[in-house]
Amino acid sequence: MQAKEAIRLLICSESQHEAETVTSLLRNAGHATRAHIAQDMDTLKAKLNDQVWDVCLCYMEMSKLSGKDVLTEIQRQGKDIPTIYFHDDIDSVMAEKALKSGAVDLVPSGEYNHILQVVLREIKNLKLRRELREAEALLREAEKRCQVLLESAQDAIAYIQDGMHLFANDSYASIFGYDDSDDLLTIPLMDMVYSKDQGRFKIFLKDFNAGKTRSAEFQCKMLDIAGKEVDSRMMFARATYDDEPCIQVMIRANNGNADLEGKLKLISSQDLLTGLYNKQYFNEQLGDAVDQAVISGSNGAIAYVNIDHFGKCKVDVGIEGADMVICDVGHLIRSKCREEDLVARVGEDVFAILLHDSKAEQAQGFAEHIRKAISEHLVAVDQRTIQVTCSIGVALINESSRSPKEVLQHAHEASYFVRKLENHEKGNGVYLYNPAQLANTDSERLEAKIQDAIKNNTLKLLFQPVINLRDEGGEHYETLLRLVDSDETDVSPQNFLADISPELKRKLDRWVILNTGKRLAQQRVQGHDTRLFINLTNESLTDESLLPWLQKLLQASKLPSHAMIFQFTEADAINHLKQAQVMTKSLSKLGCKVAISRFGSAIDPYKLFEHIHSDFVKVDGSFTQELNTEEGMASLKELLTGISEHEKASIVPFVENANIVAQLWTSGVNFIQGFYLSGPSTQMNYEFNDD
Repeated sequence: MQAKEAIRLLICSESQHEAETVTSLLRNAGHATRAHIAQDMDTLKAKLNDQVWDVCLCYMEMSKLSGKDVLTEIQRQGKDIPTIYFHDDIDSVMAEKALKSGAVDLVPSGEYNHILQVVLREIKNLKLRRELREAEALLREAEKRCQVLLESAQDAIAYIQDGMHLFANDSYASIFGYDDSDDLLTIPLMDMVYSKDQGRFKIFLKDFNAGKTRSAEFQCKMLDIAGKEVDSRMMFARATYDDEPCIQVMIRANNGNADLEGKLKLISSQDLLTGLYNKQYFNEQLGDAVDQAVISGSNGAIAYVNIDHFGKCKVDVGIEGADMVICDVGHLIRSKCREEDLVARVGEDVFAILLHDSKAEQAQGFAEHIRKAISEHLVAVDQRTIQVTCSIGVALINESSRSPKEVLQHAHEASYFVRKLENHEKGNGVYLYNPAQLANTDSERLEAKIQDAIKNNTLKLLFQPVINLRDEGGEHYETLLRLVDSDETDVSPQNFLADISPELKRKLDRWVILNTGKRLAQQRVQGHDTRLFINLTNESLTDESLLPWLQKLLQASKLPSHAMIFQFTEADAINHLKQAQVMTKSLSKLGCKVAISRFGSAIDPYKLFEHIHSDFVKVDGSFTQELNTEEGMASLKELLTGISEHEKASIVPFVENANIVAQLWTSGVNFIQGFYLSGPSTQMNYEFNDD
């Protein structure tokens, strides 16, 4: 369990309220945020030297600091910090000047939703730039190691561009009788191929360069320096050498094991049931296709063919009969594809087709051709005739494709979206992946899934111990809600709460309180002095009917009210300050305890204590991430001291190793929590006395 890395926000503004508002916006959008204000040049310089910043929000005109001065200082220090200007009145001339000076945007003051979108965009862009710099450094290291390996490799390796040798290692030169590999740099590869094989070789190279051949091997006779024939097996791969696109050639002299190696390679790439390619081989070829698209701008697509209602088919004809259906459909798909298309079985009832040199309209048309052929096809199973349909999702491969895994996932999602199309509720359709349309439908599907989980009581509660370092009584756990996904994996609320309606959030909170109360009652009946932290959403702060309902629940369950500790985030409390004030006072009157979580991200976090009663304060997890530095430990100790001065019990989460425990022991913290102590569990069976 790891805390999300906090966004480092440097705000150059004379208004602390404005800074708090922007910080709250980011936190409400699900981003841990640590913000600091700079109102003069000395503070700005100190902050820039103090740590790495992700975004700078800056008013263009301030009494002690101008936007131009801020940007000049950032540029002087050579920092990559996207700077966003604010101004009350903006015109096109001002915007042009701001962008020319190096700002990434100029946003009207007070347009907070606009500001949020710009900040999130620049965070994403900054992350990509950092990843690019890291990747470039790793690439340089890899190229150095690769060059050493190439020169000393026993395999014969050369790089070819426009038919000429760019590089050849000593092993390559040795096969053809050359003493110096540099002598090959003036010799075309074609001249080294036996004359009778040159025609086949030209066709192979043409198809290989066009991506029309699935095989990267070519066998022929080659000639050494003395004109003597050398039986060779060449293996080709696209590559770059000295930043130039080229072809890598590896040559092995043919031996008696060549046929055996070829057969073993073929077997390892086949699906045993259908004889088509298997998922592993498909993923390898998909990776090559995506890399080629990114490097050279080529186009391609995946057609993800999902047999509709295959479970019912297995019930109707049995497992063996279903295997016959899969084999028959697989052979039909292969017969309808071009020779250069790669067809694989990638799941029990799923086929994938890799289409080279294919754009959106072509891929959709081809998928429709496959869909129609399958829907009209009759499969003979014993004495029965079976007819099946399929849902086909299409995802494009182009220069914007990020990874093979993502492309395959898009095709998978598109195949499931077919059943959302009008008149295709049972499948039998084609859909080209469209992220905007899928996002809307995903939200609807998520709401329906959560509603169903509440109705059928299939949500999951986990419990993670919260350890008291001050030897006080009571066993504390935090209740953690999980939604169980279709593949039986647990989904954390942080991955779905932002996408559901306020009404559904309130329903979830009621479900959590009710079922936590039941588990708490069972635990206390067994003699445990157990107390549970219960996380509530921002919607519960504004839910006036929650307190009367909670009072009835406590009376009916006969639970001691102090055993329930209701926990809100700092951001929610700040954004709904008046409601939070009323709610926390009312909870205290009921005898319940109150905790504030993700504390310390606000500009002045202690100001919250002037308005809201709380018994516990859990610091933001980003503080724990920084304990490996002196500055990070000092920041946490300062925060813990402030919490203690306000007479609140402090909690530090995400304690992941023994070193952190040792550091926290002397820091004054009251409670700690994390995987080093114990991860979340379905049972409350932690041995607190063993600490």
